[in-house]
Amino acid sequence: MAEGKVALARDTRTPGKTLGKLADHKNWSVRADVAANPRTPAKALAKLANDKRWEVRTEVALNLNATDKVLDLLASDEHVAVRTAVALNPNAPTSALRRLSKDKNTTVRLRVAENRNAPSGVVRRLAADEERSVRRSAGANHQTPKKVKS
Repeated sequence: MAEGKVALARDTRTPGKTLGKLADHKNWSVRADVAANPRTPAKALAKLANDKRWEVRTEVALNLNATDKVLDLLASDEHVAVRTAVALNPNAPTSALRRLSKDKNTTVRLRVAENRNAPSGVVRRLAADEERSVRRSAGANHQTPKKVKS
């Protein structure tokens, strides 16, 4: 039974209304596929952002249609994979990227430094990070001011 729901949740032709209903499915894998689907409505993504499974929340954070409000919420998630996914999202709001640039986890900061849409102030701060890999990624980011690169 779940196989058919998984296929429906993954199908980018599935109507948003159907995806919204599948967002309540008992199987977390179905919910994760709904969260990853680019046709999933914002309301369903907002609901899935509070899912008990970090795997589902990670897919929401990677979804390019997640709202700024949802991404801001997920930038404070307890699970590092979720915060890393927000940092990777090119549509992450400045507020989320600022918060994540101060994250205790090196991988999260590294992904912020690699985000091509990170504001120059955030990238500048990361260019002085304690971790070499973060500094190098920030230096390679096109948002890094030339005087910081040299």
